[in-house]
Amino acid sequence: MVKRIYLIILFTFVTCAVLAQSPWPVEERDRDESVRKPVRRLHPERDREKAIKEYLKEQERLNGSAWSDEEEAKPNKPDRRKVVKRVAHQQSSTVDQAFLDELLSHDYSLGPVLPEYSAPEPYKWKDEPVEATESELMATIGKESHGGAMRYMPRGITMKPSENAFFLYFDERSYPESLRLRIQYCADDPLNFSRIDFVVDGFDYSYIPQNPKRGKLSAKLYWENVDNVVGQDDKDLIYALTHCQWAEMLLIGADGINHRKEFTEEQLANLRAMLQLYLLKGGQL
Repeated sequence: MVKRIYLIILFTFVTCAVLAQSPWPVEERDRDESVRKPVRRLHPERDREKAIKEYLKEQERLNGSAWSDEEEAKPNKPDRRKVVKRVAHQQSSTVDQAFLDELLSHDYSLGPVLPEYSAPEPYKWKDEPVEATESELMATIGKESHGGAMRYMPRGITMKPSENAFFLYFDERSYPESLRLRIQYCADDPLNFSRIDFVVDGFDYSYIPQNPKRGKLSAKLYWENVDNVVGQDDKDLIYALTHCQWAEMLLIGADGINHRKEFTEEQLANLRAMLQLYLLKGGQL
């Protein structure tokens, strides 16, 4: 029984000793190391002075000017503690002064100092040189004879009323004729759209189609299409669609019925290639 009591007392003493040496507060010891609060030191400046003192010793050793025992015994030798404090004060003063100079250099009467920022703006038409070659552009563009002219259209696209499509195309005889925008819509309900709203990289554009055509393929299938010349008023929209990263269109129909369609990367690439080929061949908007 005495032996058991002795072991309990010894275990309690060892536990208290370990806890006393732990740098963490009682409420922190059981927490994971990643969420423990940092240890607070009572005199962090002592570590700084110690580091500066070691730095001075190292510089003296490298420069061959370490104090010998005889120099240490001289009555007029510099006080190492004063050197350490002076260097620490000079370093802190330099940093603080530079910070103060930066703060005082601004004219706060003009308002807060903000980084330069230019807000993005909607796309506007720009006359730009075509960098791609005709052979590179023709990799995604097909051509076929049509009414005595050569018609250029994106590959894989037809003008069948049963297909939904949005593309640019043009005919060429001795020179390119007008660039045209064609929109094809086919669904099981009529839309009767009269306006198209675009969102291009976050900016709004609007297009009013001229002379839309409509019809029925069957009792439950309706088609609508627009085939218009690209005019001066459409240049900003065409430039935006051929230079953007993302775009969508909203066909504004009758009776509050609309149809939203996001452009694919292939569609945007085809629009870009058709415009470049048209300009490369001498076409003008």
